[in-house]
Amino acid sequence: MKINLRALCLPLCALLCLTACKKDKQLGSKEVALTLRLENPQGLAAVSLSGVKITFREINSGKETVSSNVSGNTLSVSLAEGAYDISLDGNISYQLEGKTITGKTGALKQGLVLTGAQHTESLKLFLGQAGGGFVIQEIFFTGTLSPEGKQYLGDKYFKIYNNSGETLYADGLVIAQSAFQTATKEKYTPDVMSSAVAVESVIMIPGSGKQYPVLPGKYIVVSEDAINHKTNNANSIDLSKADFEFFYEDSDDIDNPQVPNMETVYSKFNPNNRGYNSYVLARFEKGVNDFLSNYKYDFSYDFVNDGVSFPVESNEYKIPNSWILDAVNLSVQSEFQWIVTDPALDMGWTFCAKVSDDAARYGKSVRRRVLAIAVDGREILKDTNNSTNDFEAGLRPSLMK
Repeated sequence: MKINLRALCLPLCALLCLTACKKDKQLGSKEVALTLRLENPQGLAAVSLSGVKITFREINSGKETVSSNVSGNTLSVSLAEGAYDISLDGNISYQLEGKTITGKTGALKQGLVLTGAQHTESLKLFLGQAGGGFVIQEIFFTGTLSPEGKQYLGDKYFKIYNNSGETLYADGLVIAQSAFQTATKEKYTPDVMSSAVAVESVIMIPGSGKQYPVLPGKYIVVSEDAINHKTNNANSIDLSKADFEFFYEDSDDIDNPQVPNMETVYSKFNPNNRGYNSYVLARFEKGVNDFLSNYKYDFSYDFVNDGVSFPVESNEYKIPNSWILDAVNLSVQSEFQWIVTDPALDMGWTFCAKVSDDAARYGKSVRRRVLAIAVDGREILKDTNNSTNDFEAGLRPSLMK
């Protein structure tokens, strides 16, 4: 007996297609009750959230659902089945060492697949800088050694990163080195640390205000001598394409005419190659002249040597904490005594040297960790105001090829 396969297949195919279409329609129409639990940053007390906005973007369709209905660090929302990118931004207040601090918070989770009737997910919050966006991504402060083992000078650099989702301008950004050191603890009077950072040298990016744009997820390099140091030292770095350099005519610096010079606001900027000092990124509220006129810092302390106390009086400058966008405390691992910024700016520290004379520190940097990848592909760097957690210590410099 012959069987007409075509006659059988056509109705069967139609039935299968109908079933598949019906199934797809049912999946697309199903709703998932999502419970989102917000996890506060570690180490904070009395945390309170406000102005929280959570955006759920369905990856395949591009449809966005926005909710602000957060209660007790929990949000409940009904979403169609699918794959979602979730982003959060808002305000946070918390207590740290008896002080109430306010700032920005955010979170990101990518590719969350929602199926079934219910789903519970945790979302870890991280701290951000209110009104900020620029962060110190990397500090190469140790320098290098020549093939003969001699210390080489001039190849240190800072990487400044736009950690926001919008174009920012580097004009007027200030980099300052702390006056106090993390390996030497003194009782300075008056103690201004809760309101300002004492600084011994300050440099500033020039510009008219919108002369130097930095796109989201991009960085600028501020170097010592912006030259190809590999020409003089095979162990060094090509910094000829740096964005800015600090140049001093009364030194052995080499001026690259193709690279703009940083403006020297106060004293010569010379990063300590062991890592005893800390660094802040800031903007002056009313300009250089106002800073130099109104923010001098006269202080005193008792220097003790072999049990004998010597009174010391000194003066530097201070940058108010409210001007500071980012801060990084550095130290030597075996000699750390204290951080020299208010904990609200940085509650941790990072390092390259394990001991003071650690020759292994040369050719190493500290670099901020990547927290997540944004929907647009840019890296979001970790910024919890704790350099111990935010930075990787003793890495090969990113610009060293």
